[in-house]
Amino acid sequence: MASEPAVVVINGQPVPQALLDALAKLRQLDLTRSEDYEKALKELTEYVLLAQEAKRENLTADSTYSAQVEIGRLQAVANASVLALRARAEIDPSILMAEYEDQLTKVGKFNYDLTQLVFATEEEALKAAGEVVAGKPFGTVFNEYNGSARQARSFAQMRLPQLPQAVAAALQDLKAGETTKVPIQTQAGWHLIHVDKIEPFVPPPFERVRDAIRERMAGQLVDERLAKLREEAKIDLVGQAPKAAEPAPAADAAAPKDGAAAGEKKD
Repeated sequence: MASEPAVVVINGQPVPQALLDALAKLRQLDLTRSEDYEKALKELTEYVLLAQEAKRENLTADSTYSAQVEIGRLQAVANASVLALRARAEIDPSILMAEYEDQLTKVGKFNYDLTQLVFATEEEALKAAGEVVAGKPFGTVFNEYNGSARQARSFAQMRLPQLPQAVAAALQDLKAGETTKVPIQTQAGWHLIHVDKIEPFVPPPFERVRDAIRERMAGQLVDERLAKLREEAKIDLVGQAPKAAEPAPAADAAAPKDGAAAGEKKD
């Protein structure tokens, strides 16, 4: 890097343009703007000045200081390596298109506007559902149970993968204006769902999301590569992890029974 063009010379030490470029990218600064340029240059100058001062003061003689510097260096190397490996990942355009089409299949063909009541018990949900089945408008039922239901809320532009599996399955059998006749159970409770509107889902064109798909797939490849490196590495543990602390005894187990103090006799 020393042979690269210098952007500034600090106490006789040339600082290459590449360092300023890297700092600007890290801070999301535009070096074509004077204020951003000055901001990046000021920060980089302070880095160099502090590094020079650390050398003069021989701070590396302190093991704690050296460890902090080394862990920062390792972290920076790891982060830069991940970015570089992602950029180098070779992913055929046909694979990107196949991933795009697979995602379209998963998200479904429609957007749903829906309103739901979620009850804590099946009994409450069945009572509300029975009123809808008997002919009472869902809007009326919604207003009546708004205060007692665990949740009373409307959602717009929902797609099936965004919903609990049981809810998504039920929605596929409903048309706009219809309400589930039987409450649906999820971890949140018992759902009574009314479909307000169904519209075709218009996906973004492939060209708009191609780079995002590539970035995600490249990230997966790097994760797989790192997992393989860990698997193949020869890692010898020298020390031992500290043992887990013994759980404290339960409060009621240590407390005197029947309110009696230690050593107190009962008549």
